[in-house]
Amino acid sequence: MTKRALAAFCFLPHFIVQHPRTKSPAHTLLTKGILAKLPTLGATSENRDPIVQVKWFTPDANWTWWVIEYDPESRIAYGLVRGLEQEFGTFALDEIEECRGALGLPVERDLHFDPQPVSQVMNRA
Repeated sequence: MTKRALAAFCFLPHFIVQHPRTKSPAHTLLTKGILAKLPTLGATSENRDPIVQVKWFTPDANWTWWVIEYDPESRIAYGLVRGLEQEFGTFALDEIEECRGALGLPVERDLHFDPQPVSQVMNRA
């Protein structure tokens, strides 16, 4: 997808997509350390309270993704998503990395999030 097409798709002026903001550690959504801890897709299906390993959020659009599993080949993750509603599902890392909120800010990794059971996340979400 071209930058101009991406801007139209995300409803952003093209200049926001053409001039991305300075990258911070929070914009690295998956580190080697996190990847080493993330189970593969389907690995926790029998676990009633799987561990959320990483939290991503939009600082300007009120969306949050709590990642439980991940497939590095397809770059597809599974976890809890809170956007318009709260639900479990899969989401593509490629799409998350391209996503921007109302102010053009990229999705960030919560640098202060500690892995925890999904039940604890749901009680706080």
